[in-house]
Amino acid sequence: MKKGKLPLWILGYAAVILVIAVVINVAMGFSIPTNAGLTAPTWLGFWGSYLGGAIGCIPALLALYDNRREARLQHEESEKSRRLAAMPVIACEDNSTAFSLDQIDSLLNLSGIVLLDKESGIHNLYTTFDPKNYAEHLKQIDDSYSGLVFFDFRNIGLGPALNVSVSCSNCPQKKPLLMKSIGSSETRSLLLCLQIPFEADSSYFARYDIEITFSDIFGNHYVQVQPLLSRKSQHALSNISIPTLV
Repeated sequence: MKKGKLPLWILGYAAVILVIAVVINVAMGFSIPTNAGLTAPTWLGFWGSYLGGAIGCIPALLALYDNRREARLQHEESEKSRRLAAMPVIACEDNSTAFSLDQIDSLLNLSGIVLLDKESGIHNLYTTFDPKNYAEHLKQIDDSYSGLVFFDFRNIGLGPALNVSVSCSNCPQKKPLLMKSIGSSETRSLLLCLQIPFEADSSYFARYDIEITFSDIFGNHYVQVQPLLSRKSQHALSNISIPTLV
C-alpha cells in the first residue's frame, strides 16, 4: 500500500457506513411507527454507538491488511532469494582456436555437430561417442557450410541448467535443438557449421541470434540470447543477454 493511499475496500467500507446512516435518517422523515420512548438523546446514543463501532473497526482492518501485505512481500522476497540461489546462468564462448581437425583430442568434449543457416536455423544434429567419427562426418558436409565455430556453453550460475534447448530466434527454425543438462561450472560444446554463400565477398554479413532456453531445479524457465556475427572469413560473439524468466 502506497503511503497516504487507502485500499479501495476500506473506502467501500466507509461508504457503506455512510449510506446506512443516510438511509435511516431519510426513513425517519416518513411516517414509520417507532417506539414512543425513543427520544432525541436515545437516537444520539444509538448514532454514537453505531458510528463509534463502525469507525473503530477501520484501524483494526487496516492493521490486518498491512500485516497480510508485509507477509506477502516477505514470502515473495524469500522465493526470489531461493530462486536466485539456484539460478543457472549460461556464458557462451567461441573456442575455435582450440579446435583442430588434425587433433582428435580437441573433439573429446564435443556434444555434437550442427548446421546453421538462414533458411532452417540450427538443424541436422550429429553426435557420436567416437571423436574420430566427427572428423569423418565433417568431410561429408556440404562445402557451403564452411564457417566453423566451436561454441562452448558454460554454466556459471549456482544451480544446474535443466531441459536445455538451443534455437536461432531470427531464423524460421521448426523446432529447437535439445541438449543435455549443464551442471554448475560444467560446459557443453557444439561445433556450428555456418553456411557461407559461394558468392559471398568481403561485405558479406549475417547475424544469428542463438536462443538458449533452460529451467532450474524449481521449474522456473529462463531464456538467454547470444548473438553470433558472421562474415565470410571470421566470426564473433556479441554480448549475451541476462537470464530472463519466461
